[in-house]
Amino acid sequence: MNFPSLIRKTLPLWILPLVLNGCGSATAPDFSAMSSKYANTLEQYQINMIFQNILRSSEDRPVSFLDMPTINGSGSITATPYASAFFSGGILPYNASYLPISGGLNSITPGVSLSVGNTFNFTQSSLDNAVFWKGYLSELPIEMVKYFEHNHIPKEVLLSLVVDEIIITQPDGSQTYLINNPLRPDYPEFQKRLYKLIGYGLGAYLVDTSQKIGPPASMSSLKANFGGNTLEAMKSADIILQKVGLPSELIFQPIQVSKKYKLCINANKYENFVREEFGDELFCQETLAQELKKGNLTKKALPKAEIRIRSTNNIFEFLGQVVKAQLADPPYMLTLPPTATTFNSNKKTSNEYALLVVDKDKPQTRPFSTIEGLDGSVYSIPSQNNGYSPLAIKLLSQFMSLQKIPGSIPASPSVLLK
Repeated sequence: MNFPSLIRKTLPLWILPLVLNGCGSATAPDFSAMSSKYANTLEQYQINMIFQNILRSSEDRPVSFLDMPTINGSGSITATPYASAFFSGGILPYNASYLPISGGLNSITPGVSLSVGNTFNFTQSSLDNAVFWKGYLSELPIEMVKYFEHNHIPKEVLLSLVVDEIIITQPDGSQTYLINNPLRPDYPEFQKRLYKLIGYGLGAYLVDTSQKIGPPASMSSLKANFGGNTLEAMKSADIILQKVGLPSELIFQPIQVSKKYKLCINANKYENFVREEFGDELFCQETLAQELKKGNLTKKALPKAEIRIRSTNNIFEFLGQVVKAQLADPPYMLTLPPTATTFNSNKKTSNEYALLVVDKDKPQTRPFSTIEGLDGSVYSIPSQNNGYSPLAIKLLSQFMSLQKIPGSIPASPSVLLK
């Protein structure tokens, strides 16, 4: 047996233990790092999607939303053994058995080559369906506003996002519409009135409400409707009876009593100022003036104020108007000066009170978000000196999450990306 043939037969015996040792010492793919990387990627994906739809709204283009309902991750390790034999004449060729070898064997170096890989497969589903859009276009419930009334969220930011307009009706029937749109010339007046209401304590409160159920009826008629034990049946249904008609008549009006959230003002030291400018309707509880009005004893007619709340779609439209005003010529930056209770972490920075800061074709180093528009321009939200931009995006993301009810995300993906 010649020497090259001996090497070919014994080389696997030298390499095998090294291969096994190499596989034993190799670490598994770091799935924690993979998960963290995915979370960061998904976070940026969501931010960019919201920002892109704000830009679409600023240009009156249709919005569109995608979601990732399914993510699969996989990792692998590939071990490839190898060996190099060195002779005094050079490296041993693969067909050395057929070639004359000059010189002697100096060394043989076996080894293992390891490669680690990880991949993600994810499905991307469209939210453009009737179930999602029904909630997306519906007015936000007042209790949803209550969810976000916290000290770390300035009230002027929250209410600037969710309040669509304030309508004030005077006793003579004339109406004033104050619309929350920075593109309108009367926007400063809207902001002035909103800040007044915030100063008066406007917020979402749980209040008692009453609603008449059917016409007034006698006790015998009520027993026929509610059963023999009328009072107990009504009490369990939160219904009370209010006596109406002449004192000699036993006629009662059933009234349903319940609790619901209302955007209103608790009666306080500013009550007279609120009544003169906005009337009594914005108070959470009935005031003395309202009680007198019920008895037709009030001498002075008061205005009536109504506050309309936006839908999630209207919030996108509003932020699109903010971007459009900011990129106009001349530009107008919407700022929200702090109220007495505002806690602002952006102090001593430029644009500290700006609701949303968007730059066009301005190079950024690691921006908060960046999108290429259909016009070829690059729009970005800077990571520094961006005012309330991250907070506005965060609130809008949470409003959208509350629209994702069962059935809004398709069970089967419309697009599969690998």
